[in-house]
Amino acid sequence: MSNGSPPARRRPTTDTPSGGSASGGSTSQRPSVRRTATGAAPVTRPAPAVPVMGTKLVCSAGPAAGSEFALEEGEYVIGRANDNPICIPDTSVSRKHVLIRRVGGGWEVSDLGSGNGTLLNGEPLTTEMPLSHSDTLTLGDTELTFNDSSNATMMMPMPSAPPPRPGRSSTRSAAPAAAPAAAGGEEEGGALAAAPRRPPPRPDTRVRSTRGRAAVTPADPAAQQRKKRLLILTAAVFVMLVGVLAVMKVQQQRNAEVEARKAQLAQQRREEIDALFQEAKNLIRDGKWADAKARLLELQEVEPGYVQLPDYLARVEKEIPNQEALDAAEAALNKDQLGGAAASLAKVGKDTQLFEKVRQLRTSLKDKADKRVRDALALLEQKQLDQAKAITDDVLAADPEHRDAKVINEQAARAIAIRDAPPPPPTVKEAPKPWDQAVDRFRDGDLNGAVAMANACASKNSQCKTLMAQMADFGNLYKKLEDLDAKGLARLLDLDKKITKGQGSKLSRNAGTRAANIFFKTASAAKASGQYGRAMDNAQRALQADPGHTGAKNIVDELRQKAKDLYLFAYSLKDSNPEDAVPKFREVMAMTPSDDETHQKAKTWVEKLK
Repeated sequence: MSNGSPPARRRPTTDTPSGGSASGGSTSQRPSVRRTATGAAPVTRPAPAVPVMGTKLVCSAGPAAGSEFALEEGEYVIGRANDNPICIPDTSVSRKHVLIRRVGGGWEVSDLGSGNGTLLNGEPLTTEMPLSHSDTLTLGDTELTFNDSSNATMMMPMPSAPPPRPGRSSTRSAAPAAAPAAAGGEEEGGALAAAPRRPPPRPDTRVRSTRGRAAVTPADPAAQQRKKRLLILTAAVFVMLVGVLAVMKVQQQRNAEVEARKAQLAQQRREEIDALFQEAKNLIRDGKWADAKARLLELQEVEPGYVQLPDYLARVEKEIPNQEALDAAEAALNKDQLGGAAASLAKVGKDTQLFEKVRQLRTSLKDKADKRVRDALALLEQKQLDQAKAITDDVLAADPEHRDAKVINEQAARAIAIRDAPPPPPTVKEAPKPWDQAVDRFRDGDLNGAVAMANACASKNSQCKTLMAQMADFGNLYKKLEDLDAKGLARLLDLDKKITKGQGSKLSRNAGTRAANIFFKTASAAKASGQYGRAMDNAQRALQADPGHTGAKNIVDELRQKAKDLYLFAYSLKDSNPEDAVPKFREVMAMTPSDDETHQKAKTWVEKLK
């Protein structure tokens, strides 16, 4: 090599597993690799991650599964209605179900009074709650996953370093690509180690020519001065930049404090508005619609654009008249004014949300109507006709198809008509008949005189002849009074009634007393054996024979009370089990005389149920 020529260039060296040069004499550098402690094959280091930004809701279940909804700024109402920013076509989702809004640097969610409620990560959402990445919202059959990828990252490959230019070689390019791992720098089991160290400088053993060293000249003083001025200028610029950055940082802090104060005030105002709206909803839940309207109007003045305000105001305007009608119905029921209560209930709209209150009042109205009908029946039995009819008129105003009220009302009306009917005109006394004197003589107990007077007119009048024959038969039976049985006594008493036209005679008293005792014994035996109809028949015969017979009268009174109790029992069965009620009504008829009131009512029900 001649003096003045550039030094000979060295070929860049590359590392091999044994530390020698790679075959082929390639001049490009290979990528840095790490080796395991055991000398296994090299593993390439992973490239650094690059962050990817974005916030959205992902529908993972329900009719809209697979849909994604981007979230930027402001508020988002989620529900079934088409005018919502996020519409979910799911029948289990309310028209306006939840509200998601941006608060400061995060997002918060609140339920909008939905019918099925909202779950946040499986827990009921009762107040406004913050949302975090991967939180799950459950709206009926729909599930939404909150995806906030502002802090998420995805792996992106970084470009490798460009190879060195072949025309220049240096100690770094010739350094080995891989160096032995430092003590403790690698993990056991072949784990990846830290980045390879730069190899120490190789001792320079080359023989430099004297001519090359002589070519280096001492530094220029002017150049050094220029370099010093450049350093001073650079330092001044740096100090200036630091000052500007400090001023900008202070200003940023002030701006951040102002924004934080604004956000705090906005949050406080939002909480006050939400508290006012929650108070209105609580009043609605308690049925205080007028008070709820006052709160909603107050909210309208403070925040006219509140999302849920129009729907709630419309609902309150609809329910206030319904509430007034229900209050009027309840007051009328408390006063036993059934017709007025029914009229007030009829004013309540069919689409009211107070359906539970309506159901309770209708049930109370039905129960009170049945109770009032029983009161009317008791008044009817006590002959308080006007009160019974007034009660049943009120019941029929509330329920025109109430069957018991109709029956009692008709009976009371008939009884009132009979009571208030004008008295019959006076009858003209007929002229005495030829046989009347004979009847009067028989009634006084003079049988022989009565027979003689009837015989005197028998040739002129057929009635006198018939009367004389009846008196003769009576006389024959009366002679055998002590030997007569119940049938003979009944024949004797029947002749006495025919002769006296039902007024009775002195002659029949002994026969009546004897017949009454016989019939009373028969009635007592029948009552003891449970034959109430036969017992009533014989007791009535005993009273016909002897109206003052105490034992027979007691049996009649006792059986009439039993008949009333049996009638009430049959009355309670008539709706649920009419087949069992009819025989009992018939038994009531058998236990009471045909002119008895209970007998007439039982007969009416037998005809209706048949």
